[in-house]
Amino acid sequence: MVKRSLNILIFLFIFSLYFISFLMIYDTFRERKLAGIEGDALDIFEKEVKNKETTPEPENNSGGGGGGIAYQSYTILGSIDIPRIGFSSIILKEFTYDAMNVGTIKSFGSELNEPGGFVISGHNFRGRSLFMYNVHRLVGGDKIYISDTSGRQIEYTVYEVLRYVSPDDTSSYTSYDGLHVTLITCEDGGKTRVVVKAKA
Repeated sequence: MVKRSLNILIFLFIFSLYFISFLMIYDTFRERKLAGIEGDALDIFEKEVKNKETTPEPENNSGGGGGGIAYQSYTILGSIDIPRIGFSSIILKEFTYDAMNVGTIKSFGSELNEPGGFVISGHNFRGRSLFMYNVHRLVGGDKIYISDTSGRQIEYTVYEVLRYVSPDDTSSYTSYDGLHVTLITCEDGGKTRVVVKAKA
C-alpha cells in the first residue's frame, strides 16, 4: 500500500514537472511569436511611411492621420516611442484584447497627432515581457513620440502621472484643446490603472 502511494506521488511529481515545462515552453513560444508580429508590423509601418515620404502627395491633401496600414487582421495607425523607458510599439485601430497582445491600441479620441487628444491603451505585461509596465516610471518633462501614417512624428511632453486610478474612472476619456495624448495601462494585478498625460 505504501509502495503504491509512493509510486503515485512520484508519477504526479514527474507529470507536474512535464506540465510546468510545457507551460514554460509554450509561454516562451507565444512571447516570441507576439514579439515577431509586433516587430514585423513596426517594420511594415516604417517602410510604408518612408514610401509615402518619397512619393509626392496631391496638393489638395488635407493631412490628417494618413489612414491606416493593413497588417494581417489589424490596422496600424502609427507607432509610439518612449526613449526614457525604452518602449516602442505599434498603435492599432482594433479595440480588442487580442490586438493589445500585439501592440498598443487607440481606445478613444481624435486621429493620431490631430487636435482634440487621443488615448493609447496597452497591457501592463504581455507574456513574460514588461510591455507598458514601466510607464509608471515616467515623470514630468519626459518625452513621448507619436508617429502617424502620414509620416509626421510629434513630440509630447509628460505633465501628469496618476497611479492607482479606478477602472471605473472615465475622466481620462475626454477631449482637450490642442495636441494631447493619454496613456493607460493596468497595475496592481489589473485592479487599478496608471494614467500618463502629455501634450505637444
